Amino acid sequence: MHVFATAGHVDHGKSTLVRALTGMEPDRWEQERRRGLTIDLGYAWTTADLDAAIAFVDVPGHERFIGNMLAGLGPAPAVMFVVAADAGWQAQSAEHLAAVDALGL
Repeated sequence: MHVFATAGHVDHGKSTLVRALTGMEPDRWEQERRRGLTIDLGYAWTTADLDAAIAFVDVPGHERFIGNMLAGLGPAPAVMFVVAADAGWQAQSAEHLAAVDALGL
């Protein structure tokens, strides 16, 4: 199984992309789905047309939840860095990339 953590600025579509790739809802809490904001780590996976399963750890992108973000990024061997096409690169995107880089991912 190949595991990827998501990374990127809040509201850049990390959960939406994971949902589209896997068909699974990574936001586990009703509050997350209602607010459209990931608070805790979410998990999704797929085996569709692949030799090995691919799993995603969907992490929060908001600064208030940085502990959860780091908990999801820390053990992951790879990152899927997400930047919204309609918003582009943000200052916070650079901060997320610095965290990913600091963890050696």
